Amino acid sequence: MEPYDPYRHTPDQPAENEYSYVYPHPPTGPAHPPTKNPGRAIGLIAVFLAVAVLFTALGGGLAWRYLEDTRPSTPEESQNLRPEPTKPAATVNEDKEKGVEVHDKHWSLEEAAKRRDQNRQALSVIEIAELGKPAVVAINTTISATDMFGRTSDYPAAGSGFIITDDGYVVTNNHVIEGAKTITIVMENGNIYSAVLLGGDSRTDLAVLKIDDKNLPTVTLGDSSELQVGELAVAIGNPLGELSGTVTAGIISALNRTITLDNQQMNLLQTDAAINPGNSGGALFNSFGEVIGINTAKNIQTGIEGLGFAIPINDAKPVVESLINFGYVRGRTKIGIQINDISAEMAEYYDLVEGVFVAMVEPGSSADKAGLRNEDIIIAANGEEAKTVADLIRIKEKLAPGDTMTLTVVRNDRKVRVTIILEEDIPSGISGNRHN
Repeated sequence: MEPYDPYRHTPDQPAENEYSYVYPHPPTGPAHPPTKNPGRAIGLIAVFLAVAVLFTALGGGLAWRYLEDTRPSTPEESQNLRPEPTKPAATVNEDKEKGVEVHDKHWSLEEAAKRRDQNRQALSVIEIAELGKPAVVAINTTISATDMFGRTSDYPAAGSGFIITDDGYVVTNNHVIEGAKTITIVMENGNIYSAVLLGGDSRTDLAVLKIDDKNLPTVTLGDSSELQVGELAVAIGNPLGELSGTVTAGIISALNRTITLDNQQMNLLQTDAAINPGNSGGALFNSFGEVIGINTAKNIQTGIEGLGFAIPINDAKPVVESLINFGYVRGRTKIGIQINDISAEMAEYYDLVEGVFVAMVEPGSSADKAGLRNEDIIIAANGEEAKTVADLIRIKEKLAPGDTMTLTVVRNDRKVRVTIILEEDIPSGISGNRHN
């Protein structure tokens, strides 16, 4: 059998999701796991930018989760579209003779992509690396995996993160530490720390860790709203879980790319700086050595390179602040229901209305108190059409805890209105302010 290749894509079995988190990567050595610890079969090749050292298959182990592509690829997209020259390219001396202005110095991406600013001095990639590497850390975790025979074993995995305060607050991706039993931070200078998880948020894929020390090196957080397409982007992280401090450079390829991760839309920065398994949670720097993004995903489709994605730092800042202070993201609301879409095709087949099917109302929730029932079909919220779960979430997220939300539902072929007082969505086990 051929060795496992996380980037392989079989042409006659196109993947539904061409973008992905870059997550665990198999180790060098045996292509198969030890027979005494067979992993759960992996149907989807996941790609979280964290790295598993052994070929195991569990959410935190070696699962490669995909993002959905918005359009199919074509063979032409995987090829170089530049036509072959019909004659040899002109030499520098020939161009000079023709009066074309040329420079003998080699063209530099670093110089071409530097951000020009009247008040600040753009740095070289060397300077950015010297500034950022001490504060970018490797994160090693231990996760538990249960195989198909019900046996549970512990496996190592790894990712990246960066220090934002000199007393040890570390930012990373939630998928790097999700399900971890132990978390260890390794500094560039070799110092090793046990880390405590202060809070993680799967919706934004962000988490904050804490290590116990003082006078630690830190990054400077920038302003991602000031980014310009084409400016320098430098990624620092821990690819493959064993190459900590790796620096790659490119440009900001696009802003506000909307892609879907685990049925959740995220607006991300796009860069062609190389992002590989293990880079999850690492920092993306601008020309001034400021963190403007958190590396989290890439396109893994065969024949496609240079499509990496990062969470804009401006989107991360309020989430990180809330995780540090409260252990969760404050201000989010919940209705207290489990729901599914009823598509137009399903509605026609089952003789139902198109909308959001209420599979279960959680006992004691605000929905339960308001009189919402199992098998109700939501078709509108606060006067806006809500035919999909995404519609309902979009309307709900405009509101704050304590606000009312009036749902129009179909119940026994009749339209009924139910007014719900939204509660704050507080994860279980969270009791309040956690910042000391």
